[in-house]
Amino acid sequence: MKFDLLLLLLSPMEAAIVALLTLAFLFYFILSTKKSSKLPLPPEIAGGWPVIGHLFYFNDGDNRPLARKLSDLADKYGPVFTFRLGLHRMLVISSYDAVKECYTKNDAVFANRPACLYGEYIGYNNAILFLANYGSYWRNIRKLIIQEVLSNSRLEKLKHVKIEKIRNEIKNLNSRIQNSEVKSVINLTDWLEKMNFGLIVKMIAGKNYESGGDGDEEVERFRETFKKFLVLSMEFVLWDAFPIRLFKWIDFQGHVKLMKETFKDIDSISQRWLDEHVKRNTEVNEDEKYERDFIDVMLSKMSDERLHQGHSRDNAIKATIFSMVMDAADTVPHHINWGMTLLINNQHVLKKAQEEIDTKVGKARWIDDNDIKNLVYLQAIVKETLRLYPPSPLLVPHENTEECVVSGYRIPKGTRLYANVMKLQLDPKVWPNPEQFNPDRFLSTDINFRGQDYEFIPFGSGRRSCPGISYALQMEHLTIGHLIQGFNYQTPSNEPLDLQEGIGMTMPKVNPVEVIITPRLATELYEKLS
Repeated sequence: MKFDLLLLLLSPMEAAIVALLTLAFLFYFILSTKKSSKLPLPPEIAGGWPVIGHLFYFNDGDNRPLARKLSDLADKYGPVFTFRLGLHRMLVISSYDAVKECYTKNDAVFANRPACLYGEYIGYNNAILFLANYGSYWRNIRKLIIQEVLSNSRLEKLKHVKIEKIRNEIKNLNSRIQNSEVKSVINLTDWLEKMNFGLIVKMIAGKNYESGGDGDEEVERFRETFKKFLVLSMEFVLWDAFPIRLFKWIDFQGHVKLMKETFKDIDSISQRWLDEHVKRNTEVNEDEKYERDFIDVMLSKMSDERLHQGHSRDNAIKATIFSMVMDAADTVPHHINWGMTLLINNQHVLKKAQEEIDTKVGKARWIDDNDIKNLVYLQAIVKETLRLYPPSPLLVPHENTEECVVSGYRIPKGTRLYANVMKLQLDPKVWPNPEQFNPDRFLSTDINFRGQDYEFIPFGSGRRSCPGISYALQMEHLTIGHLIQGFNYQTPSNEPLDLQEGIGMTMPKVNPVEVIITPRLATELYEKLS
């Protein structure tokens, strides 16, 4: 599950262990090789070693994201190829036809998730939705989230929470600008991350996260622990390549210890929030009204034991909380960050978007949810950003439960599927001038991001596509809309912002967006924000 684990150099001890494994598993590898069927296997990239596969292949000093490296390999080996990590075969696809075949005809076959150590030790024994294997538990939790937690009706009821949070942060941002004697540089990346994290914990647990807010210290601790989890999830773990009990018991790398410590911090805060909600729901009279957050909804719907088969109710809820924080507090701000970077670097596009808002909304009030449907150019900007910088350049991997066929190739059972969305969405056969930021391309097409147009699947496709699409899109349209309606932007050097891509599941921008911001609306509009 660690998309860029291949970029991390093994320590001498780890290299020695891997070398021993090469000998230890060679006999097993030979004996377990089955006679091939008539269909060929996909091409495998060169440079693999017996048993350990391509563990060392990507340790070449190239710090680009794995999706970029795999894109280069697709140019050489084709849109369907494989490589091996330890005992596991990885299938990489990046063409319309292969993607469609995997997420339609073979969707059920590829519905499982690969096992990973952090899913066991931090992910509540794989109770987190995006790590859970395909089955009754996964179906029940996904249905609950889609119908009750992230449904359009639930999001509509909490619309005022989103609007209030965004506008309050816009007001604070303007105050920082006005209180500065000279034009100060604002770290927009940090602002986006804190705002999005504060909003999701407010919607999930009713907790405030802002300067001087109630529970601010506890939420900040949760945020820091969450960051530790993101780092741990990227570490190379021997067990993930060679899943034998030895690497859990001895813990050569110390990862199991770190995972247990991180989980303890995450779980203690999540359990405290859950206990608070249980107590409140027990003490509150039926006639007494209060604003229900996502934990309240999950508590009311998860009394049925069938919903959390194999897991306790509390663990299922805490795992769902963590999964929602992962989606909303990591992918959403990164994507908005890329969107603002592209707009600041393309001032003609920014001006066109501002003119649309000025025409359709005006300068006497702030943009609202109801305005989004009329702001077609803003929608096109979000789509174009999703095309160039998908939230997960390599979709979360799948694993097939039985042998299948993809693009005429035989895919053995247990193969791990990586869809290279970045390569797919930069295909010059589908997208003219694919590297160019051009929102206008979406003004003359009805291609959308719901997973049915297989040349454009930023949120995935099939039964394991992202359940939080509606939430993510609402946040991106509203946040970008407020930011470009309320301010103009320039870089301190008057040079374009860099586009250096970081490693990680969500490919963050390496360097923060640091810009000089100036208000473009009447002063009283910022003062009235709440």
